[in-house]
Amino acid sequence: MGEFTFSKSERLTQRPQFQQVMNRGQKRRIDRICTVFFLPNELGRKRLGIIASKKIGNAVARNRAKRKIREVFRALKGSIGPAVDIVVISGKDLVPLPFSVLEKKMSKVLLALR
Repeated sequence: MGEFTFSKSERLTQRPQFQQVMNRGQKRRIDRICTVFFLPNELGRKRLGIIASKKIGNAVARNRAKRKIREVFRALKGSIGPAVDIVVISGKDLVPLPFSVLEKKMSKVLLALR
């Protein structure tokens, strides 16, 4: 598994997985851009789940937000703590934000998970 890939084993795919992280994990709000929940896991790998509701906009806007979040995760996952589940709930302000600004803001939170 490469450092800059995002395989199926690195995804949260089922609702109970998302709920567990959001109910039992710690929460960090990044301005009005997004909310990040994280919970250590026993799997020995990092996993990411993304929630982009219809409040963000149409399907194009939601998919753009998810792509940006996945790309930040890919770039930083080698520096994030050892085994953690992360759920990111994107906010409306994430879509127009330039990628470099999003990366800088999210990296502060994600790199603090070490």
